[in-house]
Amino acid sequence: MVLCYLIRFLQVFVQPANVAVTKMDVSNLAMVMAPNCLRCQSDDPRIIFENTRKEMSFIRVLIQHLDTSFMEAVL
Repeated sequence: MVLCYLIRFLQVFVQPANVAVTKMDVSNLAMVMAPNCLRCQSDDPRIIFENTRKEMSFIRVLIQHLDTSFMEAVL
């Protein structure tokens, strides 16, 4: 449920009017938020780097496609 709230919050920021002001499109938001939401447990820098791209991609897909419309009455 917490993830849904976070994604809903980020979806507000990727609306065109907000992107025009903040310059933070979905890719930039995913880049900033992925390390805070998902973290690789490995100590190997190569594995961490490889996983970082996957983590960013996952967060980007959530921001773009997760249906958070059920939360409109809550927020």
